[in-house]
Amino acid sequence: MTDAATPRLPDRDDVMKLVTTVLAERPHLPDRLDASTTLDEIGMDSLDLIVVFSRFEDAWGVPYSEEETDWTVFDNLGHLADTLVARARAATREPR
Repeated sequence: MTDAATPRLPDRDDVMKLVTTVLAERPHLPDRLDASTTLDEIGMDSLDLIVVFSRFEDAWGVPYSEEETDWTVFDNLGHLADTLVARARAATREPR
């Protein structure tokens, strides 16, 4: 049972929609992105990743740290989305 103060956990589709929406707003990134798009091929950098993490935090209340903004650890946008979904699930299990 989820109360009104607890946001619904995102799934991969939710996060991919957020990621592609955020990145489409960035002027130097293409607007046609999918799970197989590599961060390298679109020229994504740590600033772009910070924007994604910030929006993710706003949407689902999952904080991030600056140490986590190394875009080179993600194979593609699907890997990024899967990582964020896992973080959201882990955050709900962590004691507050």
